[in-house]
Amino acid sequence: MGHPGELQYPSVAIANLGNLEMKKVLLGTTALLGAGLVASPAFAADGIKLGVGGFFKEAYMVNFDDDSEGEVGNENNTDGFFNDAEIHFVGSTVLDNGLEVGARVELEGEDDSDQIDEAWIWFSGGFGEVRIGSDDEALANACIVPPGGTGNFSAFSPNQWGANTITSNTVCTGVDDRGDAQKLIYITPSFAGFQLTVSYTPNGGDERHIDGVGPHVGMPVNADGESRHNVSAYATYSFEGDGWGLTAGGGGSWEGHVEQQPGSDRQAQDFYQAGLNLTFGNFAVGGVFEYFHDALDQGDDNIDNWVAGGGISYTMDAWTVGLQYSHLDSDNDGSSDTADFQQDRAVVTGNYALGPGINLDAEVAYTWVDTDPENALATSGPNEGENGDDYQALEIGLGTNITF
Repeated sequence: MGHPGELQYPSVAIANLGNLEMKKVLLGTTALLGAGLVASPAFAADGIKLGVGGFFKEAYMVNFDDDSEGEVGNENNTDGFFNDAEIHFVGSTVLDNGLEVGARVELEGEDDSDQIDEAWIWFSGGFGEVRIGSDDEALANACIVPPGGTGNFSAFSPNQWGANTITSNTVCTGVDDRGDAQKLIYITPSFAGFQLTVSYTPNGGDERHIDGVGPHVGMPVNADGESRHNVSAYATYSFEGDGWGLTAGGGGSWEGHVEQQPGSDRQAQDFYQAGLNLTFGNFAVGGVFEYFHDALDQGDDNIDNWVAGGGISYTMDAWTVGLQYSHLDSDNDGSSDTADFQQDRAVVTGNYALGPGINLDAEVAYTWVDTDPENALATSGPNEGENGDDYQALEIGLGTNITF
């Protein structure tokens, strides 16, 4: 007899239960074996071997601007040499099931805020492409920019900008605190010219091992004002007609949460961008717009920005000439003394293809800034405290852009 409270089973019932359990084990083992045969491992004829590529950009620039005492150009050099270089280590292999697996690491040519620019792995096939690692978010990765710029120079966010302003007229910037923060990116296949890129960034400021995203114990610390759970999406459409073509795109970038901080907190940002380019034979023309909602929303400052502009280019043999214009409008709806300002930039460019991957380029650019109220001082950047009103700059640049 069993103890009080225990369930009592006849011996025959116990035997039947034992047989039933044995059948379950046998059936489960058979199912696992079948699954193993169906999901056989995929192999590649060769493993991943990294190749070397990259670019080297060098420019000589002269800038003539307002450089009297109290002006933003005061005590700034008139000319200089500037470069930007990266060495790319890229490798991939294709498995016998058609899946491509690869890795990319971009090494900075000079010491920078980080020695490695971007580094990610990817998996691609008929489903599209998945990237994991340090890379630009969807908006910055896929954004449409007007023609007329070169490897070194443009009216938007060029590699080289000579005018002594606090910002460029960027049209491809997302909300991540660090543009190359660790993230997941998915790029769909192209369906009749349509393609979508989406990305997710857990921590907007975490890119490097020192940020807490390398080998670790515990999770990264949430810094004051840092964004988290950021999402970005950008869709493009391309069409090639008889002697003409079209490329259009649009999307947005959204901060999911902003870590609260002592004092005045800032609002979560959301940015939106759209662009359209057309080609007619050797001519190309296009326009772009980006809106920065809550570019700064903290304390007494509530600043929204927008940038719009366009460009045109004409290619004849090895020569390409271009013209671009951009306008930045920064509007402070807060109660502080931070000035509203408008920043305009016009650029004429030239590019000569000296050989495969070897280009010589040049620019003549004019940049002008108006602030309201007048004689307002710059509140941030390298020229903080300097007079930013009615600033003008004329710059001339000569450069090279080598890819390998």
